[in-house]
Amino acid sequence: MLDVARFVGEWVVILPDHPKAAQIVKELSNVEQRINYPSGNPWLLGQWDSSDFDLRISPDSMKQIAVLGLVDKKSFASEVFTQGNGDLHSLDTFRPAGCFHLFASNGEISRVQGTLSGLRSIYQAEHQGITIAATRSDVLAAIIGTSVDVGQLALRLLISEHVLTTLNAAMWEKVTTVKHDFALFLSTNGKGHMHRRWDVPAADLGAKEAGLLLRDALSEAVKVRSNSGKKLSSDLSGGLDSTTLCFLASQGNVPLTTMTLLECDIGDDDPFWADVAASHLPNLNRLKVAEDDMPLHYSDLENPAPLSEEPYSCLENIGAFRLLAQTVRKSGSELHMTGDGGDETLMGGASGILEMFRKRPLTAMRYRHAYRAFEHWRWRDVFMHAWDKRSQYPEWLKKRAASIQISPLENQDEENVIQMPPWATKHAVELIRDKLFEEAETYSDPWRGWTAHHTVWGIRQSAYMFRSSIPIYRDEGVQITAPFLDDNVMEACMRASTHVRNNPWSYKPLLQEAMQGIVPQENLSRTTKSEGSNIEYQGLRANAEKLVALCENSFLEELGLIDSKILRGICTTQNLSVFMPYAISISMSCERWLRDIVPN
Repeated sequence: MLDVARFVGEWVVILPDHPKAAQIVKELSNVEQRINYPSGNPWLLGQWDSSDFDLRISPDSMKQIAVLGLVDKKSFASEVFTQGNGDLHSLDTFRPAGCFHLFASNGEISRVQGTLSGLRSIYQAEHQGITIAATRSDVLAAIIGTSVDVGQLALRLLISEHVLTTLNAAMWEKVTTVKHDFALFLSTNGKGHMHRRWDVPAADLGAKEAGLLLRDALSEAVKVRSNSGKKLSSDLSGGLDSTTLCFLASQGNVPLTTMTLLECDIGDDDPFWADVAASHLPNLNRLKVAEDDMPLHYSDLENPAPLSEEPYSCLENIGAFRLLAQTVRKSGSELHMTGDGGDETLMGGASGILEMFRKRPLTAMRYRHAYRAFEHWRWRDVFMHAWDKRSQYPEWLKKRAASIQISPLENQDEENVIQMPPWATKHAVELIRDKLFEEAETYSDPWRGWTAHHTVWGIRQSAYMFRSSIPIYRDEGVQITAPFLDDNVMEACMRASTHVRNNPWSYKPLLQEAMQGIVPQENLSRTTKSEGSNIEYQGLRANAEKLVALCENSFLEELGLIDSKILRGICTTQNLSVFMPYAISISMSCERWLRDIVPN
């Protein structure tokens, strides 16, 4: 029997209403919770916190709907589904505030879906002739008995932008991710099929209308967290995103605990702006962590990371995340909000100006001139960007796949190639090229232009990176949450016209519009943004020996993906080009993950 007790944290396996489902359950041990179909066959099994799971059953006991996560209880309690005719497709528009997995059954067919951002994903696989699904890919991989997909692992080494393949993909052979725009339906014949439940909305709202839509969506998202029954805390970094969440949370006159990280980089003015915001927040319990108390990047590199279904995107920050989680937990916090996802949802795609020329040529011309002046754009860069985006995504991806190269990562202007770090092998390049060509050939989503593509890609990349922090906080007894990555917030931002979401004269104009009268004008008018490259280089220098040690007997090298001698040499010399710290981070994350998932 498969012992699933080692999978710490919440997970759910979803089975079709089929006789073979019972046999799969017999293969598992230590399953804590189980919910059956009316037939008696198993439907949902796994482990979850009862405070995060809500199940509704129709009066005739034939229709069931459940959510796992944070949700607006009032909307969920409405009898939309249980009093209806059991049409599972009607749930396409059932979108209460919050962040959750959704499971529904009408007594014959089961529907399951995650979130549009991919923060909560669904995975599927074939086992014993039927389709089964799960909220975690490693659980599903263990059930079907499969191994790591080396091609997906190679994709994690990419230094590239706007490629969808790497985002939220399952790291295991024979396990696939259900597209986040889709729901998975499981039928009584044991087979599964996909159903598109969402499409990119028209970006046609003006500033006032879009601002009101975002205000409502964010307010409801924060209210879900405030009403969760868990003691709430929030980042108060000084940035506009976390500041907004704090002011929305304070509207209920409930005491709020906030976390501020003091100066960690040269020129970092975040703490000043956090102090400005704090002076206007009532019932505030402020926690502050000093720079000297923060572990340097890679301090925990030699220690196993919390068990995860994929490589950590923030391996270098595990020590810091652990300290922050311990700090808020000591204050009594059970649920901690962050502003993650704010940049990606609020400001949208990078190709907005080019597409704006088609509908608003005069506005686009004005924006282009302003960006050239403020951002020091060269005409060459403008033309190269326009030329690169003249084709749709599948065609663009084929060209990128053909141009993959192993690179010293010294040229920031290499927009027309996909770069691999200098320690990558030709075998890794071949694996990646095959994966990208496969995606280009099978891509079937409606094309909505590069602005929408960049926006969705950015949001899903943010969700992927945020997901890495969840197990670390969980190990310290804290649930971490990001309201900006909720479905309703994401959609509200995407409804705003491109020139409303982003302009060269103000920072996050859509959020400024939405938060008028809620966030002090002084904070709304902030135009600076801190960055942490100084900390990055300090950690690399201080922990060079730990980095070198992880190169020894490399699992990645055994799989033929890297030359560890080259990687070790770069970690030793510390002669780092601009992209090198990121490249080191993702490679070390893959190496650490491979070592952690192999049983001792």
